[in-house]
Parts: sequence; structure tokens; C-alpha cells
Amino acid sequence: MGVEIERKFLVRHGWRESVVRTREIRQGYLSQDPERAVRVRITDGRSAVLTVKGPRRGASRPEFEYPVPLGDAAEILDGLCPGPLVEKVRHHLGAPYDGWTVDEFYGANAGLVLAEFEAPDAALLTDLPPWATEEVTTDLRFDNARLHRDPYPGWAPPAAAPAPPLDPAEARLVIFDNDGVLADSEPVANRVLASLLTESGFPTTTEDSFRRYMGGTLDRVRSFLRAETGRELPGDFAERYRARLKAAFEQELRPVPAIADVLTALRERGIPICVASSSPRDRLELALRVTGLAPHFGDRVYSADDVLRGKPAPDLFLHAAVRMGVGPEHAVVVEDSVPGVEAARASGMAVIGFAARTPPGRLSGATWVVRDAGSLAGRLGLAVRPQEASATSAS
Repeated sequence: MGVEIERKFLVRHGWRESVVRTREIRQGYLSQDPERAVRVRITDGRSAVLTVKGPRRGASRPEFEYPVPLGDAAEILDGLCPGPLVEKVRHHLGAPYDGWTVDEFYGANAGLVLAEFEAPDAALLTDLPPWATEEVTTDLRFDNARLHRDPYPGWAPPAAAPAPPLDPAEARLVIFDNDGVLADSEPVANRVLASLLTESGFPTTTEDSFRRYMGGTLDRVRSFLRAETGRELPGDFAERYRARLKAAFEQELRPVPAIADVLTALRERGIPICVASSSPRDRLELALRVTGLAPHFGDRVYSADDVLRGKPAPDLFLHAAVRMGVGPEHAVVVEDSVPGVEAARASGMAVIGFAARTPPGRLSGATWVVRDAGSLAGRLGLAVRPQEASATSAS
């Protein structure tokens, strides 16, 4: 019989400098009972195992693990394991923290970071790293099988007070919203949404749509109207909206003026960039393709489809930061909507409010507010053309 002996801890900053190897893990559970968990795990998309774990007794529990064909594991995860899956990046640490790993969760458990020490003598460990805080070894809420059933964002404690904001010129990652920041899509999207809402019996002007719904998801629109009117949108509303929007995007969508120059300058400086948008993935990819901005990002594109909760929850930005391998304290977000600014602040990231279409006062929760791509470049420490407007502080 195999025995797993490990201890788990919450962490603070300071561990990342010791990372020597990183693996990406996707796993699901055929049995979520922590006393008899049955797990299927795929690591780095290349290898897979099936693991059976028994009841925990302090730091130890029975464990049996068997390799399984990669194709079979993928079918089990996609077809037999209830969603959402547990997805995380596992960082293996080197000296002086040999034997320690740190798991950064993304997807449904975005925001959770756990350190583990697994060794035959783990139960005797007393000399903890300075970044290891509360021990949660026997707290079943942090068991991966429980996280599969009851994801972290639904019960996480309130976030601690944020640290002083990062200077955007020193950011190690810049995360861009899409609509209104990269693609000049808000006028098109809000016109289409207002028209379809009006047809569906909810009279709405384009200005109403900008003010009430910009930066949110269709689920947020549904919730707002349900609370306000007690009525539901038609069942086919989302399908009709996406079809009309796709046709309008193909004909009318353009990039935000000069934003491509900002992306090029960041790439030349060697600063990683990605997109994190409330849009469904198909709409997001369409917008990047039509505007010609897709080559700037490659596969570094993250959508509300990737997480359990969309903006204003912090999940999407935390998900993006984990996938990009950068801590939230080193990332800056560029956002043009109130829900997006709230999400960035909740994630612990600095946020630049982009007020090209949004009234600057609505973005007062941002760390800074800029009015166009030129002033955004200046705030990011890039070359600024003399005719561009300068950034203004909102803090």
C-alpha cells in the first residue's frame, strides 16, 4: 500500500524566486468523497495517472496511483468527471526549499495558492519557510476533491488590504481588456444590444446600454433586468445577439486608434501581454481577428468562458496571471468598464482606466485614468508622441 504524507499551507509573497520547474495540471474526480477520492490527472498534456486516496489521518493518507493512456484520461475528464475541473500550475522549488511545491489554481479556483511539502518525515517539519503562513493540512475545504465540488471563490475569506500600487512602467505583465481597449467595439456592441433588448420588450437606448451594461456579461444583463422588471429575456436572446453582433463586427469593427503601436512597443521592450475579456471566446477571437490584433497575442487570450465567475469578480484576471506565470503584484490591467476595474482591484493588481469611450469619472476606482493610446503608452513608460494627451491620476 502506498502512503501520501504531505502538509499544506497558505502562502504570502516571496516563494516565486525559488521556482526551478513548473508543470500544468488538469484533474477531475470520479469520486469527490475526501475519504475515498478517485482522481484522474493530466500533467502538461503529455502524461496521465489515475489515483485512489483514502481517509486522511493527520498529514498521511493511503494512496494508490496508476498510469493510464493519455487519450483515455482526456475522455474521462471531458465525459465522466463533473465540472468544473481542478486546474492549476504546480511550481517546484529549489534550494533552500527543496521538497516544496506551490500550486497556483486557475479556472474555477482562481485566486487560491497553496504550498505543499511531501516527504516521509513531513509530519515532523518545524522549520517553515518565511512565506508559508496558515497550515490547512486537515482543513477539508482545501482538499482538491472538495475544491472540485465547492470551488474556492464561493467561500474564500475577504482579501487583505492591497499593497501600494505597482508603477505600470515596472510591470512584468500587462493584461488588456478587449472591448473598448483593443477593439473599438463598444459602440457596435451596445447598439446591437439596445436594439435587440427593445425588440424583446425592454426599451433601451444605446446610451442606456453604455451606462448600465458596458463591460458585463449577458448573464449580468439578465440579472439586472430580472431584478428591475421581474421578467426574463427570451430563451433565444443570447443566440440572436451573438449572430447579429458577429455580422456587425465583420462589417464595422476597427481597432482602437494607435493601440497596435502600444502593443508593438511593449513587445519590443520584452514585456509579456495578454487579453482577459468578459466576451465569450468565439466573439473575442472574432474581434481580435477582424481588428488584426490577434498576432500580438497568439494563444495568450483568456475569456469569461475560462472561469466560474466573470467580472467584477477577480477570477479572470487571476486566471490570466497564473497562466502567464506572473504574480498579481507584478501585473497591471488596462480596463474601460466599472466591472473590469472592480475585478482588477479585487485581484490585487494595479489598474489603468481607459477612458476613450467611458466618462473618466466612472473609472474613478482605477489606480490611474488615461484617455487614449498615447497617454496609455506614457503611463506604461513607453515613448509618447508630443501631440498625445497625458495621463491623469485617479488615486
